[in-house]
Amino acid sequence: MKQAVDYTGRNVLVMGLGLHGGGVGIARFLASRGASVTVTDLRSEQELRPSVNALAELPIRFVLGEHRESDFRQVDMVVRNPAVPLDSPYLATARRSGVPIEMEMGLFFSEWPPAQTIGVTGTRGKTTTATFIHHLLQAHGADTVLAGNMRVSAVGMLDSLKEDQTVVLELSSWQLEGLDEHRISPAVAVVTNLLPDHLNRYEDMAAYAEAKKTIVRHQNRSDLAVLNRENAYSKSFAAATPAEVLWFSHDDDLPGWERARVSGDHNRANLAAGVLAASRFDIPQSTLEGAIATFPGVPYRQELVAVVGGVRYVNDSTSTTPDATLAALSTLDGRIVLIAGGSDKGLSFLALATRIGSLGERIGRVMLLTGAGTEALEPLLPPHVCSHAEDMEDAVREAAEIARPGDTVLLSPACASFGQFANEFDRGDQFNRAVERLKR
Repeated sequence: MKQAVDYTGRNVLVMGLGLHGGGVGIARFLASRGASVTVTDLRSEQELRPSVNALAELPIRFVLGEHRESDFRQVDMVVRNPAVPLDSPYLATARRSGVPIEMEMGLFFSEWPPAQTIGVTGTRGKTTTATFIHHLLQAHGADTVLAGNMRVSAVGMLDSLKEDQTVVLELSSWQLEGLDEHRISPAVAVVTNLLPDHLNRYEDMAAYAEAKKTIVRHQNRSDLAVLNRENAYSKSFAAATPAEVLWFSHDDDLPGWERARVSGDHNRANLAAGVLAASRFDIPQSTLEGAIATFPGVPYRQELVAVVGGVRYVNDSTSTTPDATLAALSTLDGRIVLIAGGSDKGLSFLALATRIGSLGERIGRVMLLTGAGTEALEPLLPPHVCSHAEDMEDAVREAAEIARPGDTVLLSPACASFGQFANEFDRGDQFNRAVERLKR
């Protein structure tokens, strides 16, 4: 491990508290290392109450409901939340004032060696793949921890990490943005796929791909990149890294797959990627087979929540793109009542709408949540399948009235959650609670 950084006496501004745990983890970490911490967020204290309460015992100053330019001039460092865009005028103020701008992963790798890190990114499947790698390494007896873009702060674990551990990190494109200037990539990098997403943040797919390429761009020749043989963008990732490249696909032979608890070609590809990522640990075939067969999957990702009155309720709340919802529809059999819609990410819904239309009577209804994404999706759908829901409680209640024994009520929104929900996890939690009320 590298030497721990002492922030005593430094004034640090954390830009973006959020509700995913990352802002809380950063603020707590910096305060524990002696920094004088100010947290600023455009959302109000009421909206951020869970995060504010989590930091209540620490001497942290909050500026909520606004950003103030003076705060960005009068500090020693700004740490920006991944959701804050690079072109924020407040960050420009900090740059003009000579204030360095950091992100969580930059702070993490200032103390943790990339050589002991497995990083996973991609548009879809990165949480499942990272979680499976952790599950597989644990089955092998390796000392490993899991963190990153799954509401687990990486810097929050720094003081408890041991020298011989392997850290598995799920990394979003936004988190990777902070590593380019440090010229850091994890020694083992997995890219599950690259599909249209976040085009409300990036100018085009090329810009989105460039942000993702940071995961391999600064690797060494002795490192390993695990790439998707079936994804059109993978060749450009292979060209961007000097590391050894191993290729995976959903057709790979996986021992234990016939007994796996997860299903679908997309999950088979995720687990295949995980097996290659752990290939340098020399894991016996019997251990691989057992880990693949026992992997339970990940909450909010095609998670079977309950069976009520013969109807299956499946929570796929983290499907925030049309491609992800297409994957869910291809996995499930039988008649489906779909809960979809939400805020817009600048993506095309044409393929999803075409697929829904082609399913005919297999789609019992599409319950639409409110948002700009819904406004783009609805005109492409057959009018007779569409209904509107005021909130998640309303959507689940109406879906339950429509569904018949043997059907599946699927929450797979194809849209972001912001506006009606705090985040996709809040959306999933509200679905779970609404389903639980059906049992009463």
